Amino acid sequence: MPHRARIRYHARRGGDLCHVSFRQTLELLRVTDEALEAMCQECGQVPDFDALVLRALNEMAKSTLAGASRAPRYVFLVHGRERGFTGTLYRLGPDGYRVLGEPIRFAAQESHAFSAGAGDLVVSNAQDENVSLEAYQHRFHPTVRRTIGEPIRNFVTYRVTGDRPGALIAFNYPDRATRYEGQVLAALSVTLGALWTLASRMAQVEEGFIYLVGALARASEVNDEVTGAHILRVSRYAETLARAVGYPENEARVIGYSAQLHDVGKIHTPRQILTKPGPLTPDEETLMRQHALQGEKIIGTAPRLAVARRIAGGHHENWDGSGYPRALAGEEIPREARLVKVVDVYDALRSERPYKRAYTHEEALEIITRGDDRLDPARLFDPAVIAAFTDTHAEFRRIHAAIGEWA
Repeated sequence: MPHRARIRYHARRGGDLCHVSFRQTLELLRVTDEALEAMCQECGQVPDFDALVLRALNEMAKSTLAGASRAPRYVFLVHGRERGFTGTLYRLGPDGYRVLGEPIRFAAQESHAFSAGAGDLVVSNAQDENVSLEAYQHRFHPTVRRTIGEPIRNFVTYRVTGDRPGALIAFNYPDRATRYEGQVLAALSVTLGALWTLASRMAQVEEGFIYLVGALARASEVNDEVTGAHILRVSRYAETLARAVGYPENEARVIGYSAQLHDVGKIHTPRQILTKPGPLTPDEETLMRQHALQGEKIIGTAPRLAVARRIAGGHHENWDGSGYPRALAGEEIPREARLVKVVDVYDALRSERPYKRAYTHEEALEIITRGDDRLDPARLFDPAVIAAFTDTHAEFRRIHAAIGEWA
């Protein structure tokens, strides 16, 4: 094979392999999304296990007998493995159960001090034991006794199985603990074990999903001069700005990892256009602008990628309607896309390119908030997003300094 032909063959072969890898990553992302949807059809996020525990405990507290609550005053949830155990103590108050004190940690050899009993279910009352109330206290871990701060008169315990095995111990029922309370606690233990396992498995799959989002984003930048550091910085900036404009923590996190896919459509943009040092011709500009619609097409309609799709399709729209691909204006532009537009411009200004130098943080802040001869903030940006950026710009400086251009 002639030398020039070999070069063309290897270049084409490398491009083919890159696109195959890109498609494989995209398919893995879709499979992971389907797995998450199948595991939890109703929820768009990994369950908050602490919130689930409190909800379950408070449902238990509603149970009454002859008008009086039969809920224990304290509940202790312990989990761990061979290396050690951690317990959270809850106290019942007028408004339900609340966490009492800091988490309590045990060495593995102290596990016998959780429950003062053997077997799956133990029901014990001090008045039924052949010991004094003072001696009865020594059956329990000293940190538990100290945190409760009052004598323990009875307890019920049941083991918790699943991904985080441990025990559920309830202290100080009204009057005395009975087998009835034991059955309720056993049911609660089984429920929490199942929920714990589900939350753990979903968290593992969610972690894989987010990793694949990043992998797909990095693969899409193969033709561009930007780096993996740019993708990560945009993600961190977007999450920071989302919090600043009022998104809840979980939604801000979704916006952060979804922002990595803002330019995923550039996989179909010719490299010579992406890296051209001078102005683009009208035909080249038309090709470049197609990456927003290409990004939407690549991301598809998976529910868990809906935010990423809106960002990819909308982050080049302008506040005054002069942007692309749909010339949307103002509130017509998805809010997530308005956020990512600002952070993308900030990082572009801070980055060196063949056709420009890297601006300092102060210069980028001045351009984005006040403009220059090429950029008019009033035309491009949502004023509310600019206000939030102005309030958090110091965090942008910190993120850029921490991540730099290492990738």
